[in-house]
Amino acid sequence: MGTDGAGGKMARVRGVTIFGANGAPRHNSGYFGLEMLLGRQRFCRLAAAALASFVVGSAGRAAPAQEVADDGGHRLSKLEQESVDEALGKLGLVVDPNPTGKTIGTIFVMNGDVFSPRDWYFQWFNIFHRTTRENILRRELLFRPGQPYDQALVEESMRNLQTPPTVVLATGKSISPPELSSVVAIVPVKSPQAGKVDVLAVTRDVWSLRFNTSFEFQQATLSMLDTSLSENNLFGWRKFLSVGFSLDLGKYGVGPTYFDPNILGTRLQLYANALAFYSRATGHYEGNVETVSLVYPLYSLASRWGAGLAFSHDDEVIRSFFGTSLVEKPVADPPGGSVPYIFRRRREIVDANATRSFGASVIQRATLGYFYDDRHYVPVALSQYEGATPAQVAAFMSEWAPPNELRSQPYVRYDMFAARYGVYRDLDTFDLRENAQLGPSVSLLAAYGSPELGATYRAVPLSASARWTFEPLAGGLLRLSASGGLRMRDGRAIDQIYQARIYAATPMLRRLVRLVLSGEVDGTHDDTQHQFFVAGGDTGLRGYAIGEFQGPSMMIAHAELRTAPLAIVSQRFGAVLFADAGDAASSFSALIMRADAGLGIRWLIPQLNASVIRFDWAVPFVDGDLTMGGTRAGFPGRFSAGFQQIF
Repeated sequence: MGTDGAGGKMARVRGVTIFGANGAPRHNSGYFGLEMLLGRQRFCRLAAAALASFVVGSAGRAAPAQEVADDGGHRLSKLEQESVDEALGKLGLVVDPNPTGKTIGTIFVMNGDVFSPRDWYFQWFNIFHRTTRENILRRELLFRPGQPYDQALVEESMRNLQTPPTVVLATGKSISPPELSSVVAIVPVKSPQAGKVDVLAVTRDVWSLRFNTSFEFQQATLSMLDTSLSENNLFGWRKFLSVGFSLDLGKYGVGPTYFDPNILGTRLQLYANALAFYSRATGHYEGNVETVSLVYPLYSLASRWGAGLAFSHDDEVIRSFFGTSLVEKPVADPPGGSVPYIFRRRREIVDANATRSFGASVIQRATLGYFYDDRHYVPVALSQYEGATPAQVAAFMSEWAPPNELRSQPYVRYDMFAARYGVYRDLDTFDLRENAQLGPSVSLLAAYGSPELGATYRAVPLSASARWTFEPLAGGLLRLSASGGLRMRDGRAIDQIYQARIYAATPMLRRLVRLVLSGEVDGTHDDTQHQFFVAGGDTGLRGYAIGEFQGPSMMIAHAELRTAPLAIVSQRFGAVLFADAGDAASSFSALIMRADAGLGIRWLIPQLNASVIRFDWAVPFVDGDLTMGGTRAGFPGRFSAGFQQIF
């Protein structure tokens, strides 16, 4: 995960974030299992029947009616092929293998029910789900009748349907709405008119009226829980409404979230979220947060203008944990001693911007905006500092809490990326389409804050990031990235932060396994915001305690051998062997490489989620910081569970 933007811990992003149960950026959400729907006995009977059908094999199954490619020769997955075959059969259509150079005639749109005829008695639950309306799906298609058939627009339409556009909040975090379709395929079909080609768009909804649940279970403790009663596809309009509950090690929150991607049928997007926070230990009210974002997005590569206005108010208690207890931070003599890491953050943010986009094969975007950020940090009640004296608390706030500051600054940002994409499967999910932007991408930002504009200091924030993604072998992926930022103030470069990362995945080896590797280096220098990185538990070292290693310098690496999915009817199961290594400390010279290894299980329920459910067990090979009560090497190891791959 990245910095929270206001000091405090930073950890690493594990894939794309989506709306959590309460609308906060969290991991993918969904049902924990089908047993919740049917009850234990019926679930076991159906599971046994599914396993029996898998063991018997596929020899007795009918071959696909018409095998097709989704784009550029990429074959459809089994789940996608089955949905396309159903649609072709119902509409009496035949695939056109040579659409190039023809004019589009009729566009057919078919959205399948969540549960197909292959899902047996589960089809009964379709009566509780309102499938996405046809006109809502059509508006995401970037081609129209009468236009020449353009495979690039077909591919981009599939990406838009598969992965909804992200929402940028005033805090700078980007979150993505929940994926609403497990299957997306667009194929050319033969037209009765000479010189024309018809097009068939096939989708299959995921279950939308749901009790969303996203969680992390570590050290026999529920360390994170997002749960809500929500409608992810309100009235079939792809609008999101929920009342959610959020819990971490220090607090829990309750409140509503609403996301509307097409206000009154326009391209305008509205995101609104409010939460009231309560202490997990005492149940006492301790803060709130409200966020509103209104955006006109760059909804296609051909879009030329975009704009956004975002507001956020934040009054909450910030904590950092070692395992399940608050981190103790030392304070200098006098007064000496140590103080638990806890304080209150009050923050108001406004961000307004407009973007102009240029180019076709290489997209360039220039953004002009204004950013206002008023932040204050104060101690909580003295009783929460576990016997610390007022002098110790004052020293802790001076040494470890970020300084109060008002930032008021216009800014300009430049983004560039190649409009080239690869299609992957069995990489992060099982059997579902995954899109990856290939080639280079660059982002540069410069701002200017001054007292004349209301800022506390005259400062020039600068940041840059660059990434290059390769496809060295068919089905493989290699991504190199680097980023950094600083603020120039009084001729001094402060708040320096930097990261370098490598991610590599081999093609499927003998169609059985894929090796996935990741490594990164993170650091800060001359940092007035007291930011630090965290490793341990689900943040990178699965065999160690939650947040066991913390500091302004971090190195971490992963290796996973991921199997191809085992198909049991529509469910997908897989296994992983993994190893983690790394540390976070006060400096790179102080790093001690910790290591663990283990095995895990992955489970995809495509009717309910596009992300896997994760179960991992890891054994540490190197002792943690035993002076702080850290993890001892060896058995029994640690078990953790959650959503999405670790990296």
